[in-house]
Amino acid sequence: TTWALGYAYLLRGDRAAAGRAYTESIAISQAIGHFIIHFMATMGLSRVQELDNQLVTAAETYRQALQLAGDPPLPVACEVHLGLARICYEWNDLAAAEQHVQRGAYLARQIADTDRFVACDLFLARLKLAEGDGAGAVALVAAAEQAVRLRNFVQRIPDVAAAKVLLLLAQGN
Repeated sequence: TTWALGYAYLLRGDRAAAGRAYTESIAISQAIGHFIIHFMATMGLSRVQELDNQLVTAAETYRQALQLAGDPPLPVACEVHLGLARICYEWNDLAAAEQHVQRGAYLARQIADTDRFVACDLFLARLKLAEGDGAGAVALVAAAEQAVRLRNFVQRIPDVAAAKVLLLLAQGN
């Protein structure tokens, strides 16, 4: 319940309350040995830290979540890799960002009926643009757009539109 409250706060945009709830949820789940909630709360806390631009702390918390995800990792660890990819991108470590987003996309594709692989592909397109691979970026955005339409991931339409704007700007249009 505490983890769900943290997620609700995050969706509402109250990151401070989300961080408190996730921290409490981590403590409770550790005390009772609830592995999944511990993992999910750690992942949520890392996202809050990332959104608060505490990138060093967020990266460490994401790494803790990866350790909790196991080997091989739970497919939901795709979110952890996507978070680490975003942080590496901010630090201009494009190679590490690409490794993480590729791992994230691989894991996301193991989850039935999820749009997370679309988020990974759109982020990978952004990386391709940063690396000067416009054609690769265009192909990734087109594939993501097709997946959004075919699977009715309407919540991802704004993300696809934003990626298309980046492509147009990169083309000088």
